[in-house]
Amino acid sequence: MSFLEESWEEREEKVYKQIFGDTGQDIYPLSTEIFDRMNANTVDPRWLTHGVFKCPPTENRKTWAYVTSGMSNPWETESPEEYSGLGVEFLMETNEEEMWAIDVLQTLMAYKLLLAAGKMGDFPPLDYGNRVPLALSEDIKTMMFAHPVNFPESFSIKSGQVDLLQVVGITPAELEVAKQTSSEELKEKIVSKLGGLITSKVRASVV
Repeated sequence: MSFLEESWEEREEKVYKQIFGDTGQDIYPLSTEIFDRMNANTVDPRWLTHGVFKCPPTENRKTWAYVTSGMSNPWETESPEEYSGLGVEFLMETNEEEMWAIDVLQTLMAYKLLLAAGKMGDFPPLDYGNRVPLALSEDIKTMMFAHPVNFPESFSIKSGQVDLLQVVGITPAELEVAKQTSSEELKEKIVSKLGGLITSKVRASVV
C-alpha cells in the first residue's frame, strides 16, 4: 500500500474503532450537490472520497457518535509531518440516531475543504471556539466548535497528528452568552447541564 493508503487505513480501521467502536457498515460520502449548494465552481474529485461515519452506542457510551474521515488524508506528502493533511476531523454526538447529524458534518466538512483550497474568500480555517450559522430548528441555529469532553482531543497516525473538533448546536441565547464571554465558558455550561456536548434539534437554553 502507498503511504496515503496506509495512513487512511490506520485511521479508519484501527484508531476510529478504538475510539468509537462500531463505525457502521459504510461511510456517508460527500456529494457534488453539497458543493453546488455552496456555489463551488470546481470540485476536487478527492473530496468525494471524504465522508461521515455513524457510530452506535457502546458499552461505555450511551450516545450516537458521528465522525468525519478524509480531511486528515496526507494527499500531498509521502512522509510524516506534524499534522496529517488538514490536521483535523469533526465529531458530533446525539442521544438518538439522527441522519441530520450526518448532513451537518458533511456541510461543515465541505466548507472546510473549500476554505482550505482558497475558494471561500479570505477567512480563517474552522477551529476551536468558532461559531458557524447553521440552523437545525428554531431552537438551534448555530454550530460551535469545541474540545471534545468524552473523546480524545487528538490522535496520531503514521502521517501525523489529527485534532478532533466536536461540533455542538447552540441556541440564540447561548450564542449571545458566548459572544459576551467565550465559547469555552459556554461549553462548560453545556457540559454541566447536559453531561456532554450533546446536539439535539429541540432543547432549552442552558443560560
